[in-house]
Amino acid sequence: MTGPAGWSLRRRVNTSILALVVLLLVLVTGIVYFLLDAKQEGDDLVDRWDPALLTSQNSLAAMVNQETGLRGFALGKEEPLLEPYTRYSVLESGTDTALRRHLQGHDDLLALLDAYREVVETWQLTVAEPIIAQVRAGDPAALDAAGSEDAKAAFDRIRAASSTLTEAIDDQRHESMAARERAFNYVFVAIGVGALVLLLAAAVLWRGLRRSVLVPIDDLGAQTRLVAEGSLGRQIVLGGPSEIVDLGRDVDIMRARLAAQIEGIERARLRLQQRGAELARSNADLEQFAYVASHDLSEPLRKVTNFCQLLERQYADQLDDKARQYIGFMVDGAKRMQALINDLLSFSRVGRTTEHFVPVDLDATLSRALANLEVTISAAGAEVVHDELPTLPGDPTLLTALFQNLVANAVKYRSPDRPARIEVRGEQLGETWRITVDDNGIGIEPEYGERIFTIFQRLHLRDEYGGTGIGLALCRKIVDFHRGRIWLAEKTGPGARFHFTLPVTQAPIEVVDEDEPQIRAHA
Repeated sequence: MTGPAGWSLRRRVNTSILALVVLLLVLVTGIVYFLLDAKQEGDDLVDRWDPALLTSQNSLAAMVNQETGLRGFALGKEEPLLEPYTRYSVLESGTDTALRRHLQGHDDLLALLDAYREVVETWQLTVAEPIIAQVRAGDPAALDAAGSEDAKAAFDRIRAASSTLTEAIDDQRHESMAARERAFNYVFVAIGVGALVLLLAAAVLWRGLRRSVLVPIDDLGAQTRLVAEGSLGRQIVLGGPSEIVDLGRDVDIMRARLAAQIEGIERARLRLQQRGAELARSNADLEQFAYVASHDLSEPLRKVTNFCQLLERQYADQLDDKARQYIGFMVDGAKRMQALINDLLSFSRVGRTTEHFVPVDLDATLSRALANLEVTISAAGAEVVHDELPTLPGDPTLLTALFQNLVANAVKYRSPDRPARIEVRGEQLGETWRITVDDNGIGIEPEYGERIFTIFQRLHLRDEYGGTGIGLALCRKIVDFHRGRIWLAEKTGPGARFHFTLPVTQAPIEVVDEDEPQIRAHA
């Protein structure tokens, strides 16, 4: 696109602002010019034409006073009576200097002033000075000369010249006032034009903004909302300035990528759904297999154990020590196999569902675990102490098994040099509780911190310490099932220290009431 229609939004805005600034500068320049003109005319009016008019009027008044003083001197023939003539002659001379300063640059007015001065000097030379000389000479005709028609005509010429000059100055004064008014009118016109231009510019800018920005953005927003509502196959139609076109192009690229990603996610979801169904069938098969294995294998093992023990009791006098040892091996192996089957079943059942999550009092859970281990703890002479533990959401059976395995391990791997002591502590860390199980047994080397949680992994020979090698693996699975973690912590003193965390909140869980079960979210 070329021309204004293809201009970018930035160029349109810059051009509009530049044009508006130029127009405002022109208007401001005109306003300032006319204001200065009005000020100049006002200064001329105050400093020039008003004083000039007043001086011209004062000049005629001085001449009238001279003529009056001259008549009084001619009538009274005393020198003091001539004082007004002398004084106003000096004053009239000063007004001439002031008038010439005010009328500087106006030759027509200066010419009228010269004409006025000429008739004044003529009156002084032809009328005033001769009459003064006659009075001083004692000539009785001086009074008649002062009232003669020639003297009156000479002074009338002064009045006429003064009136002409005064009227010309007043005309110039009115012209300056009119120019000042015109300048102020031009200022008001310029301000009005400026306000009108600003209103028109605002209207044009709003129309341009709406057509070039708001409408394309609204259209792009409407198309984007359609895409957000699920119409990912709808292509974005581009329009407007280049910036909005580029934005629309980016949105369309994002739409295409989202459509491709969602399509891929949908395919992956279908595959996961298929695999989930297959996994569910496989788990069902495994669960059935575990049940069958536990049932069908346990019964033969019990028979082997029972018949071996029966054989040993009934034929004890016919068996030698070697035979009794062999029978002991068979019984021990069968019992170990039975324990292994039971532990594997317990391990496989962890994590099937969270429907039995309830608020669990860990103090009560630990007490149940210690009650289950009462014989073992008493036989070992072990001491178990614990702080007050919190109530957290979880499966009470699994958490009992967790404490039972950790305490049983601590008792099993006790040191022969000192009485066994196990401490259980709890500490809240934000949204989780960290539970610590600390013992003073033989301890575990840090490099085995991960290996001990692997199923069937043992650090000692079976003859040294019994067990199936599933206990700590079961603990990790129980903690993972509760969305926590368990690890072997560093310890400076003797023994081992285990930490595990449990969250304060879980997904919606079941709250069990003794009278009626309810469902609520644990907070």
